[in-house]
Amino acid sequence: MFAAFPAEAQTGAIQRISNFETGTAGWRSIRIDKKVPATTFRIRQIEGVTSVEARARNSMALFTRRVMVDLNRTPILCWRWRVSDVVRTADISKKSGDDQAARIYIGLDLPNSSISLGTRAKLAIARARGGNDIPDGAINYVWDNRYPVGTARNNVYTRQAKIIVAQSGSSQAQQWITERHDLASDIRKQFRTRKAKVTSVAISSDTDNSGETVRAAFADIHAVSASAPCRF
Repeated sequence: MFAAFPAEAQTGAIQRISNFETGTAGWRSIRIDKKVPATTFRIRQIEGVTSVEARARNSMALFTRRVMVDLNRTPILCWRWRVSDVVRTADISKKSGDDQAARIYIGLDLPNSSISLGTRAKLAIARARGGNDIPDGAINYVWDNRYPVGTARNNVYTRQAKIIVAQSGSSQAQQWITERHDLASDIRKQFRTRKAKVTSVAISSDTDNSGETVRAAFADIHAVSASAPCRF
């Protein structure tokens, strides 16, 4: 179980989610499958940016924290990330290729009206096996190797995890890329509800299916109002 760890206090139109300059208090690494080696995470300065770098070598884990985001006040999610390369042999349309060089994972609490009885039963079984860290649903913004930016699809393992391709290909590898996404709108489109609540944020680099080795760094995760700029 996570210890309760509220998000950074909101100041004006910004809510800081990560502040890696001061460390990683409240964050923890979670292994989804105990049989799979864990991706490692560490604080690193890369080109003057204080970040958490994920190093994946035939591995998978989430580096995550509890967080509450007011989607009415700050619906826009911002961050910057940097990858060493894409996962060359990945294919998110297949279980055998479900790997990403980098991923921002948003865990959600969904209203019962948007979850079928069958899905609720499956979630209960999954939580009995893997713990209560498993959310009702999730939005995954990924750096993919083949699908175009803007592609949105279900995860191959569960319809409760939605994948949105935020970056694709290796042309911008080895450099910091800034992102701005309307998280509230993406949740409404993917789960058809305006009553979802953000419960967690995680970062990850995933290569357990491909067996490849990649590194990804993440920094400055925050939420802003619709009219406010991201702040890097």
